[in-house]
Amino acid sequence: MASASYISLLVLVALASAASAQLSPTFYDTSCPRALSIIKSAVTAAVNSEPRMGASLVRLHFHDCFVQASSTHNQRLVCILT
Repeated sequence: MASASYISLLVLVALASAASAQLSPTFYDTSCPRALSIIKSAVTAAVNSEPRMGASLVRLHFHDCFVQASSTHNQRLVCILT
């Protein structure tokens, strides 16, 4: 399915673009060289078995990363969003 591949790619790009300065795209190169391909195949399989999984992963990423990042700047905003 092209849409499943597109969604998994979108999730991976979103995760990579939200990385902060202390994260490195080569972090798992020595400890787990196949990490990216393992994650991609797991996300693709999850989206293939449940089409809503792509949206669920994006929502999970939003709540874990963006809302928590905002909490240091505006606690009231976090209370409204959660």
